[in-house]
Amino acid sequence: RLQEIRRLIDSMEDADYQSVARTMLERHLEAFRSIPAAKSVHHSFLSGLLMHTSNMLRLADYLSGLYAGIIDRSLLLTGTLLHDFAKEREFTFSGLGMVTDYSLSGQLIGHLVMGAQEVGEAAAALGIPEEKSMLLQHLLLSHHGEPQFGAAVLPQCAEAELLSLIDQIDSRMEIYREALAPLTAG
Repeated sequence: RLQEIRRLIDSMEDADYQSVARTMLERHLEAFRSIPAAKSVHHSFLSGLLMHTSNMLRLADYLSGLYAGIIDRSLLLTGTLLHDFAKEREFTFSGLGMVTDYSLSGQLIGHLVMGAQEVGEAAAALGIPEEKSMLLQHLLLSHHGEPQFGAAVLPQCAEAELLSLIDQIDSRMEIYREALAPLTAG
């Protein structure tokens, strides 16, 4: 999965987004490889975040080709990669790496805002143009789609809308996978 993610980053046409993606991946690599994507509900197992993000990146890559005249592929892939990196700080973990609770910053700020803040800081340090930084931050802040699902803002561009839908697709399909796994035919 990680090799495929690196291949997708290498295939980005926009050097600015590619630089942010590489920098953030290296910064979060250890946790990204191992932590769950959630406390419960979906991908709440070891390496769940890697699986969730990898699935989403494959969908984002496909859909960016299907909607090539509408979607900035580099922006969508970067936002998809980064969308849940702040879960590393949102949760507290057991010695075995499972999520035990929400951290104080997870409860008071949440991974959308913490993620957008970190992306803004990383983009500034890399000298990324402010508009690109703002677009990436917007994707992170809006990736839950609606305020009732935790979005800080509503998606305002095609890439943000698509990211929220891709996140919803993968999380829902994992819920079905987990529910169907113990069932026998019939």
